[in-house]
Amino acid sequence: MDTITQEFARFPAEHAMRHKLRADGRESLAHMLLFPEQGIAGFIYPSVRATGPAKARTHLFGPGLPEPVAEEVELPVSAQMDFDDWRMGPLTMAVREPYKLVDLEWQGERIQFKGRYEALHPPYAFSSHPDGNPPYYGDDRTEQHGRLNADVTIDGKSFHHEGFLIRDHSWGPRIWGLNQHYKWFHVTTAHCSIHFFEMHSFGATHLRGFLYKDGVMRQLAGVTYKTQYDENMIHQQVNATVTDSDGRSVDVACRTFTSLQLDTYDPEIYLNEAAVTVEIEGQQGVGWIEYCWNRNYFDFARRYVTQYA
Repeated sequence: MDTITQEFARFPAEHAMRHKLRADGRESLAHMLLFPEQGIAGFIYPSVRATGPAKARTHLFGPGLPEPVAEEVELPVSAQMDFDDWRMGPLTMAVREPYKLVDLEWQGERIQFKGRYEALHPPYAFSSHPDGNPPYYGDDRTEQHGRLNADVTIDGKSFHHEGFLIRDHSWGPRIWGLNQHYKWFHVTTAHCSIHFFEMHSFGATHLRGFLYKDGVMRQLAGVTYKTQYDENMIHQQVNATVTDSDGRSVDVACRTFTSLQLDTYDPEIYLNEAAVTVEIEGQQGVGWIEYCWNRNYFDFARRYVTQYA
């Protein structure tokens, strides 16, 4: 690894574990599951607050299923339990090597999942950016892509999967509605990984993210994109160009293979989720693109999306 890539790799390993949170803090770990060959996508999402019980949710959806399948538990957890052996009902999550290796398991009534995640590149921490993480959106967060080897059973139907997993870990306070809009963009192939998080709040645009290519990891300097929506204002195609701090530029073509709107996380916003297949410089891969919308704006703009967007 070159010197700057090594700087990312030296992010403290203890941040892969559980944090001591302030009273308004929450901690979550999103594992985005992408099975395009099955027509299925989803996530395994444990979270814990400074006060109160912890939650864990697995949600799978897509044309490969007769209906979306979701299972959730909410349980008290020990203050001593950590992410190297996190057990909550059907969920087991074990960070075997920080930012390198994670075992993940869900043994529910309808969903059974057992997989191993191996990181493709060092973690990208928002604190590595000169402006840090927007404080209303946590103390810090890391984004990372890796290979996934997993066995999955849904309502008795089983398949084996070898592909990619997108992993996000955030901790600290979060006020969802302070973003009028954001784009949480992840794509990966075996040779290239890209993430950007573009937030619009208080009249300003905040960009965080990385390009990892040819073993070199850099901060992003700029992004451009063009989105094609359906009649419900869910993004179906996103073509993006990212430029990093070295001036390297990469084009990405994304096509949605399944999508979902989530409206339960905060009363101010909708989260429009799209699992995508991608092409980067002739290489095929997968990704996840989440658009967050202020509800009032979304409900109004959706009436005009086919005319103007």
